[in-house]
Amino acid sequence: MFWVPLLLLAWAVAGVACLRLCLAAVRGAAVAGSDAGAGRDLTLYEAAFLSGGPGRVADVTLVAMARQRRLLLAHTGWATVVDPRGRDEMERSVIGAIGPQGQSPLAPVRAAAATADAVRGIAERLVGAGLAVPDGSGTTVAEAVRQV
Repeated sequence: MFWVPLLLLAWAVAGVACLRLCLAAVRGAAVAGSDAGAGRDLTLYEAAFLSGGPGRVADVTLVAMARQRRLLLAHTGWATVVDPRGRDEMERSVIGAIGPQGQSPLAPVRAAAATADAVRGIAERLVGAGLAVPDGSGTTVAEAVRQV
C-alpha cells in the first residue's frame, strides 16, 4: 500500500507538466495568429527557411546560383563566382561572403550566408506573417516538453 501515494504524486507531477505544455502551446498559437499566412505565396527562400532554417536558405541560394551557372561549386569544396551581380539580397550576401577574390571554401561561405542580414529579414517576414514563431517564444514550449 505504500506505492499508492507515490503513484498519486507521480500522476500529479505529470498532470502539472502536461498542463504547462498545453498552456505554452496555446500561448505560442496566440502569437502566431489564427489566419497565419492566408492569401500569401511563399518565396523559395521562405520555404527553405521553414524547412531547415538559415543553413537551408544558404544551401538553396548556392544551388540556385549554381544551376543558373552564375556560381561554380567544385567537388573539392570551393565556390567560384562567375557572375558577380546578385539578383536579390540573398545572392548578394553569398557573393559578399565569397569575397573580392571570387573564390572561397564552401564551409565559411555557407556559415556567413546563414548569418547574413538577408536571412534575418526572411525570418522577420515569416514571423510577421504568422508562419514562424519568434526566437524567444520557443523556450517555454521546450521547457514544458522537458518537464513532461
